[in-house]
Parts: sequence; C-alpha cells; structure tokens
Amino acid sequence: MPHDPEPPHAATPPAAARRPRNARGEGDRLRIEIVEATLRLIADEQRMRPVPLSLREVAREAGITAPAIYRHFAGKDELVRTAVGHLFGELLADLDRATAAAGALSPAGRLAALAHAYARFAEENPVSFRAMFNGAGPDAEGPAEVAARWHTAVGRLADSGVRLGQSPDAAAVSVWSSVHGRLLLDRPAGGVRQLGDVHDFIDDLARSLSAARLAHG
Repeated sequence: MPHDPEPPHAATPPAAARRPRNARGEGDRLRIEIVEATLRLIADEQRMRPVPLSLREVAREAGITAPAIYRHFAGKDELVRTAVGHLFGELLADLDRATAAAGALSPAGRLAALAHAYARFAEENPVSFRAMFNGAGPDAEGPAEVAARWHTAVGRLADSGVRLGQSPDAAAVSVWSSVHGRLLLDRPAGGVRQLGDVHDFIDDLARSLSAARLAHG
C-alpha cells in the first residue's frame, strides 16, 4: 500500500459521527479502536474498491478526527502494519490450535490439519487475507511466523521417513505455495473452471505425501 499523502489536518468528520472523547488515561483504548476501524475497512471490499485505504476514511470509520490518529501512529504505513500484524496474530492462533488438536495424528495428518486451518481462515476472511500479504512489509514478523509453522509441519514428514525430493525448507515452501496458490485461484476462476473444493485438494496433497513414504518404506 502506498505512503499516505494526507497531512495531519485532514477533514473533521461530522459532529454526529464523532465518538465521545476518551477519559484521561484511555488513550490505549483509542489506539485499539483505530486499529479495529482499519480492520473493518480492510475487510470491506466494496468500500475499499473506489479508493485505497486513507487515514481520512479510517478517522471517519472510528468517529474521530484524522489528527487524532497521529497521536498513536506516525502515518498510514505504521497503522496498516499494525492492523496486518493483528490479522497475522489471528491466523497464527488458528494454526496453533489446529496443530495442537491434531497432536495424535500422523505427521501427514497434522500437516493437513494446519493446511485446513489456513484455508478456513482465508475462506472466512477473503479480503483481509489478500491484504495481509500485500500489506506486510519485507521485515514483517507475521509471514515469517507462518512460514515457520509450515516448516515445522513438513519437517515432521521428513523425520517420519517421507522422501520429499527437496530439502525440508524447500519442501515447506512448495507445500505452502501449493495451498496458498490454490486458495488464490478460487477468486479469479469465477466458476469458469471448476477447481473443486480446496479442502479436498489439501486431503489429496496429504495423501500423496504419505504415499511417498510408503513407496520408499
């Protein structure tokens, strides 16, 4: 997302839309409300389609003036990074819960559980999911933490005797890319080409990895 060109003196929202002033010591609450407003806008494709996300629109959504945002964030770039970091936190929590719940399964089963959780998050948050990977900067921790989950899951396969044909790190990127790319194909395909259910795709992928172990076992 491009750098926000708006100066701190952006237009004030109508009085009816303004939120009550926070009591003394409640500045942290306002910061949270600004992030929540940003997340609502990021998730709303219809509202974001005409123009990119702007601090003026965030201020309107939060019921505050744009200068109030600058008391908590240096600009739009920092605000977007914070909001995207929150989304990655939610995704990571889903992945960790799914992995823990699948603890008694085979390595392939645990990998499938991780991939299903990843796909469900994308299905439930389609617009935000795309924005996460577009809005995360090159040094963002979120994508690196997600990558670590895939590396761990694929590493278990290698430890169990599956011959991946690649190093575990390279195989993790391949598996993650396969699932992520399959999710992205759902949108532009638009029903022109029937791709099948992404969860069936994940199950087939897990079975094929298990078969690699059997073939070489």
